[in-house]
Amino acid sequence: MEVLDKIPGVIGYTLIKAEDGSIEEMKGSSTVPIGDLAAFFSSASEVIKNNLNMGDIDYLSLCYGANRLVIYSYGPRYIGVEVERHREPTEIIEKFKSLIAIAEKPKIELPRSISSKVQQINLLIDEFGGADNKTHWFELLKQGLGILGGEISPYVDLINNELIFNNNPPKDREDEFVQGLRTLIDFLVKKSVEEMGSSQARAKVQAVIERMK
Repeated sequence: MEVLDKIPGVIGYTLIKAEDGSIEEMKGSSTVPIGDLAAFFSSASEVIKNNLNMGDIDYLSLCYGANRLVIYSYGPRYIGVEVERHREPTEIIEKFKSLIAIAEKPKIELPRSISSKVQQINLLIDEFGGADNKTHWFELLKQGLGILGGEISPYVDLINNELIFNNNPPKDREDEFVQGLRTLIDFLVKKSVEEMGSSQARAKVQAVIERMK
């Protein structure tokens, strides 16, 4: 659970095994027994929700002094995170989930034929958009993905002004993905000719070729 160390404002945390309520791990500088608190209240929440037919409980929040302990389930464990009292429990939980998603994200290994096309698309956006107009070109790229992306679309995202793959493409469909990316490149180049004329568009495409050498 090293991701909890990356959340600003976390004073301490503990992991509790849901099956028996035992403390699996505890870390931080808390001055209260957060392990015992998390074990007791997570067990109590199971009893309460079953006796009162409440369904799943999203989280528990215990306030004491200047701090609070946020307890929520994660797989076969309960996690107790101590933070300052003013922090919102949902803020902590959502930050944890986002960091876990990043940590568990599979390593992306793109074939050179695909990665070079991705690089070319990003460089075209950079050249066509310049310093002030990249948003417009990313909107055009998004439009192109919607029209021409086909099977590629589920595998790519537009994040931080870049086209990236969010998962490894199927190895047996490399040629199909290369062709799809080439179609997007052609789409962007045609749009550049329409918007800035063939001479300027050609010059920017040549600049991309030079940058890829």
